[in-house]
Amino acid sequence: MKNTIIKLWIVLTMITIVIASCKKDNYIVGGQLENTTTTLTTYDYLKSNRYQLFDTLLMVIDKAGLKDAINKQGITFYAPTDFSIKNYLQKKTLEAQKVNPFAQYSIDTLMKYDLGKFKDSLNAYIIPAAVKYSLLTQNGVIFNTAKTGSKAVISYEETFDPNLGYTSAVSTAPRIEYYNFIKGQLPAVVVASAIPDTVGVRVLCQTTGLTTATGQLNVLNNTHVLYFKQ
Repeated sequence: MKNTIIKLWIVLTMITIVIASCKKDNYIVGGQLENTTTTLTTYDYLKSNRYQLFDTLLMVIDKAGLKDAINKQGITFYAPTDFSIKNYLQKKTLEAQKVNPFAQYSIDTLMKYDLGKFKDSLNAYIIPAAVKYSLLTQNGVIFNTAKTGSKAVISYEETFDPNLGYTSAVSTAPRIEYYNFIKGQLPAVVVASAIPDTVGVRVLCQTTGLTTATGQLNVLNNTHVLYFKQ
């Protein structure tokens, strides 16, 4: 009887996983099921995040006068979280401490001295087009960014990593999106996963496919470092 109950529990669990994986109109954000469309603008949606993951980002965006840039109709914004800014500040602090052991590079430092750089570099996170899953491939598609002269390779790749959603309970491997900011010369044949660090900075997207009132919104992984700094 005990074995029968265990087997039944396993079957029910597998059914739940399969049903959940088939809900293509929904996706997970911050541990809660969300709809893929919102009546909010991109800016207002980021501002409404219940975990306040974008408060510092939006503060700098406001200071730089870039609200309209991320709300521009028809664009896709690959939003870095506040963790990305924190990662950048830590890297800059460590660099500064090589000269002065007591140096600190804070958000106030960024806004006082590097606001112009932020204003220019934020355009690297903007694709002046709606990036839909149907446009993407396993090996990646090259897009111009809103930053003059820069490009990104965006791919939609199968994953067999259990940490990224794969389970043997489903017949089709899940797909995840990567944003690869290009800083060097791309080869003639592009394979997104094989682009070397000297050519591109590859970032996992932790949330994708959200349509806002003004465009598309994707969110970069928390481990990302602002400005694609390595």
